[in-house]
Amino acid sequence: PFPYYHALRSHAPVRRMPDGSYFLTRYADVEHVYKNPSLFSSDKRKEFKPKYGDSLLYEHHTTSLVFNDPPLHTRVRRLIAGALAPRAISAMEPALVGLVEHLLDAMAAKRRIDLIEDFAAAIPVEVIGNLLGVPRDERGPLRGWSLAILGALEPVISPQVFERGNRAVADFLAYLEGLIARRRARPGDEHD
Repeated sequence: PFPYYHALRSHAPVRRMPDGSYFLTRYADVEHVYKNPSLFSSDKRKEFKPKYGDSLLYEHHTTSLVFNDPPLHTRVRRLIAGALAPRAISAMEPALVGLVEHLLDAMAAKRRIDLIEDFAAAIPVEVIGNLLGVPRDERGPLRGWSLAILGALEPVISPQVFERGNRAVADFLAYLEGLIARRRARPGDEHD
């Protein structure tokens, strides 16, 4: 896509899309939008209501960090800031390097590989699993839930994609409620 991005940056850096949205290709423009939530809102309640109705997908997407403005965005961001601080990120590095080495070794031992399935998909599952404190043997469904929930963000979705996304939100919430209950019963370290 890079030649297309270059052409857009040169000839149409702010591009109006068929759905009425705008596609920005210059860093300075994106930064300006990001830093001015009073002019450029991330709140998607109005846009998502016709698509999702009163569903779990609507609740999930309209309360996520990505689709919110201050003060909710600020409150949620403050809650997770410690997990994303430089010290916390540095602490994750050895395990992540070990994971990458393990995945590369496993791929080297195969005759054929799928770069996404055999490598790229495992990394975000590991990072998110670590951030949420999900035991390794319980991480199997994380990627599927994520794909189903994020897949429902496509501009137009089928009833099957809608149902799959709602089911994924319900399953993920049920899992997290159980995980939280277990952690409350037996807390980990002081950051738990």
